[in-house]
Amino acid sequence: MDDSDSDSVADSQTTDISNSMDDSDIESVDDSHSTLDKTVDNSETVDNTNECDDTDCYPVSFLQRLQGFRSEGHLVDVTLCAEGREIPCHRLVLSACSDYFHAMFGGAHSESKKDKIEIGGVSAEALQQLVDYAYSAKITVTFDNVQALFEAANMLQVKGVEDRCEHFLMNNLGPETCLVTWALADKVLCEPLLETAKLYVLKHFEDVCIMEEFLELPVDFLKAFISDDGLHAKKEERVLEAIMHWVRHDLKERHSHLKELLECVRFSQVDREYLEGILKMDKVLAGVLGIKELVQDQTRHARPRHIQGEILVFGGRTCAYTQGDEGNNYNMYRLTLNCDCVDSSPFPPYFFHVNAACVVSSDVFITGGAYAKCYAYRYKPSVGSWSKLGPLVNEKRLFNRMVALQGQAYIVGGIGMPKWRAVYDVEVYSESTDSWNLVAPLLNEGVKDFGIASCCDKIYVFGGRTGKCTLSDQSHNTDAVQCYDPTQNVWSYAAPLPKAMEEITACTVNSKIYLVGGKLAHVLCYDAQQDCYEKMTSPLASWSDCSATTCGSDIYIIGGCDHNDDDDDDDDDDDDKVPHATVQRYNVRSNTMVLLQDFPVTIFQHISVIVPNA
Repeated sequence: MDDSDSDSVADSQTTDISNSMDDSDIESVDDSHSTLDKTVDNSETVDNTNECDDTDCYPVSFLQRLQGFRSEGHLVDVTLCAEGREIPCHRLVLSACSDYFHAMFGGAHSESKKDKIEIGGVSAEALQQLVDYAYSAKITVTFDNVQALFEAANMLQVKGVEDRCEHFLMNNLGPETCLVTWALADKVLCEPLLETAKLYVLKHFEDVCIMEEFLELPVDFLKAFISDDGLHAKKEERVLEAIMHWVRHDLKERHSHLKELLECVRFSQVDREYLEGILKMDKVLAGVLGIKELVQDQTRHARPRHIQGEILVFGGRTCAYTQGDEGNNYNMYRLTLNCDCVDSSPFPPYFFHVNAACVVSSDVFITGGAYAKCYAYRYKPSVGSWSKLGPLVNEKRLFNRMVALQGQAYIVGGIGMPKWRAVYDVEVYSESTDSWNLVAPLLNEGVKDFGIASCCDKIYVFGGRTGKCTLSDQSHNTDAVQCYDPTQNVWSYAAPLPKAMEEITACTVNSKIYLVGGKLAHVLCYDAQQDCYEKMTSPLASWSDCSATTCGSDIYIIGGCDHNDDDDDDDDDDDDKVPHATVQRYNVRSNTMVLLQDFPVTIFQHISVIVPNA
């Protein structure tokens, strides 16, 4: 393909994604080589039949032969036309590559009998590239051609090229490209790309709003993201300034939209002196009908936008068990939501092992201790203080889990000492009496190594190892899901997991619970209202023994380990665990997984939570 041709096509687009790009960024794809199983036979069998197996080279030679037929005009039976260019080709080849042409040539459409067919709505160069792809299985996607190519592939239903364009744009999001990508994804109805681009815009608002592309945004797109709760604006004043900048770019045409855009500003979060000053200086803003009432209405959008928080990581191990206690993590790490390490400080000396943690009213409740006794502590991030809570009813248990529900901290399950049997007990903390009190116990079997989350005013316990497990035999996994209703103080069973599993982590977003970690091959979404499961995207790195915590629509998956063993049984040998420092962020809205910068150390079997910034 000639890059100069694609340049000329890109220049004709109303919104050109290439203006902000480096032409060196090119992604070439060759789909002509199938992945086939190869059988190697080293025996000395004599074969006089002179047969040969051409399964590797035949697809390539077949496509080359088809291209030769096209070049020679041999058996050509249709000509596609676009923008004055004529492209001779074969109906059969087009039908095999495109559902659009398959329907056109296989049905009662008039085009099925025409020798020449005008293809409207696509550029000639993009159509040529798609036809070339049908004959070669090769496509080169660049910043210059991706827009026209994506639109043409979408219209003509060439799935392979659509996927390649989506992948190219997803991997090249930046402040200069995210807005155009968002608009393009909306046009071709590509939901994953649209959500990913929109999330990028929200999280990089400060950088995006100073780009030239921002000034060309349609009003509906601008309104969609400045009204979003997830907009990352350091100050609400910046949102107001961005709106005025956009309006002034074409004041005559855009002035009529100013009032509806200003209704998206959270004036209760804007400095009052700043407002008074700008209303005196800015005649356009001051002249908006009802502006004084709008800025004085403290009830409108009273809640701040994105709640900035930080990630706290406790306990776990930084290396395999072969190194004994030297591998224990005795530090507490503080990270930004971009996973920059803000601070690392020694953990209180009374914790030999961290069991679990949950966040209640911005404070972190933690269980842990030493050997056969468990304690509970409260950590206040705002002042950096630790305080010991009242004793647990069942102090002789380890490896329990915690969850927050309706402003209270619950301790669930674990292992009872010294018999090493899974625990049924469930306890809730009372703030008024500084005590832990028993509530209804788990059903039939106690569990350890389970996933736990609160959702729709109930607690859900997913899988785990049952009460039959011992120190020497931990193979009794369960697929049971237990649900606790605090209003009735009863447990009941919910829909079981697709299979028995342990060491998974559960995170709640809205009315759904997302399961990650363990031996899951995908993110598993549990809909609490429908009581059913759905497989989502796969992880980008091994997540056995990882931690996971939620902020907004994002789930942060930190650390984990690989296993040296290749078997698929449930008896994991801790000596075979190889920890890593990978951090993955899963967004539930776009169903996409991305890698962030690594955690400061390799880590596994740890706990992480997200708390508001102090």
